[in-house]
Amino acid sequence: MPGHPRFYILLQEIKELHNKKNADYSEEGNPLSNFYECEKFGIPAWKGCLVRISDKTSRIFRLAAKGKAEVKEESIIDTLKDLAVYSLICIILYEQACGENVEASS
Repeated sequence: MPGHPRFYILLQEIKELHNKKNADYSEEGNPLSNFYECEKFGIPAWKGCLVRISDKTSRIFRLAAKGKAEVKEESIIDTLKDLAVYSLICIILYEQACGENVEASS
């Protein structure tokens, strides 16, 4: 049984979000370069990404409790999409840290 149609639409949306933010944050040729900046301070990239995930999770809980966002440009849905992107990036960073060579086509 196939999954929910909205799920696949959201996957496309987070793909587009990742591409847009990647263009703003990373170096050309290294799409995750900004995530490795924390390694200058002795923090593995995947753990640095966990901090970003924690920030987004904290924001979601606070928004849920308050019922509204002070930053109107970032809704709960926007934050959840960011969380989805960070979660996938964290998987990639963790795999790289563990020496797993997972091909993009697998």
